[in-house]
Amino acid sequence: MTRDKFKLIHSELIMQVQCIEHDLKFIYAGMHSGDFDKNLDMLEKANLGTVIKKLKMLDYSDGHPELSKQDYDLLEQIREIRNYWCHQCFLDYVYINDDNRREYKFQQIAKRLSEDENRTWDLHEHLQQLRNKMLQKYNRI
Repeated sequence: MTRDKFKLIHSELIMQVQCIEHDLKFIYAGMHSGDFDKNLDMLEKANLGTVIKKLKMLDYSDGHPELSKQDYDLLEQIREIRNYWCHQCFLDYVYINDDNRREYKFQQIAKRLSEDENRTWDLHEHLQQLRNKMLQKYNRI
């Protein structure tokens, strides 16, 4: 993979994770009783891990969760994916002095990037649909 393609896919992955976080905040604000905008404002500074935790507690509170255990497991994986791609991925190869070793490591990371981008895309699509469903169900549209 080229550096330019890597940067493009990396940007797509970050966009998808930001949308996932946004959708989760909207789902939570819609499900939570009270004023939707105040519920959303309450999560404005919350990170992805906090949003997942709050949503899961609220979602399971009535005994009929909207998201499955597998969805929550995947959300935790997405949180870990996001952390890696935001905080670590470049550090794993840019400081390698040997050109061949650096390129080899870069290609390993690039392969992981493609796999992670596919995983986040699937969840991103699923959560967009769930967000719309939840906003209708709780009369938030």
